[in-house]
Amino acid sequence: MQNFDQIIVLVIVFTAAFVTWKMVKDFYITKMNMVFAHIIAIATSSFMLLSTMFLFVPKNYQRGQTAEVELSFLSVGIVIIMVSILYLFFKYIPSKDK
Repeated sequence: MQNFDQIIVLVIVFTAAFVTWKMVKDFYITKMNMVFAHIIAIATSSFMLLSTMFLFVPKNYQRGQTAEVELSFLSVGIVIIMVSILYLFFKYIPSKDK
């Protein structure tokens, strides 16, 4: 069962990072050079990857003694809220202005 939790957490983390990369790149590609837009998107998605990974680390983690990830509804909810706020900033508000 532990491996199943790890797979679910990895899918959530990588999906959040990819969606962040796509939204940021699509937003900045209209305003900047493609290379700079891609670099900004990679940096932003890397921070999303790290921050979402930290959400799933158990509070009392001990290497080899406890589970490596802790899947909880609160952590999944926070990831959904973070991605929703980024969607609001990078997709919904700019397209509403047009």
